[in-house]
Amino acid sequence: MSVILHEERDVCDLTLIVSADPDPLDPRVEFEHLGTLACWHRRYSLGDKHSWLSPQEFEVAMERRPHVRLPVFLYDHSGITIATNPFSCPWDSGQIGWIFAEWIKLHAAFPKLRRRADLEAEAKRMLQAEIAEYDQYLTGDIWCARVEDPDGAVLESCCGLFGGDYATQEGRRMLADCAANFRREQADAFVERVETERPDLVPPD
Repeated sequence: MSVILHEERDVCDLTLIVSADPDPLDPRVEFEHLGTLACWHRRYSLGDKHSWLSPQEFEVAMERRPHVRLPVFLYDHSGITIATNPFSCPWDSGQIGWIFAEWIKLHAAFPKLRRRADLEAEAKRMLQAEIAEYDQYLTGDIWCARVEDPDGAVLESCCGLFGGDYATQEGRRMLADCAANFRREQADAFVERVETERPDLVPPD
């Protein structure tokens, strides 16, 4: 049974349901990213595909490739979560790799940033955002939102929404749009019924 994050009903008796995405897409596979996430773990296959057999081999390769990087840490306890800062528990956590972007790619992505410090700061911000996105995937923080009519028929739905707050916000937008359409359809149906059943009430042209 799918986990329901949020449910609400509006004045039109339409229902918004935000539930866990049963088949979320891996963002490291499906989306393009600025950074490359290189990980090593004996039990989990994480991050992007790469050819470095060990962190030591990675370090040697990076000596010849100017880049910006951030460490990636994993906490493994009743599920896994990752971050660019160490976790407080030393027993169930540790560094599993790096996320990096080479300077040549950064200059192409941000041509207006001339100062090295500005470019490095923007790169780190983007790399942190990529880790936060991947963490949402690993922790199951990806959702579907659907709007149902009073009979339970789905009027609109959307999956692959990263983050519960965003999914709820997007769901409420869908609910508002569906409610406006529902009221318009109800009004049109009422007018059509009056024209059919009580033509005497219809004003002349």
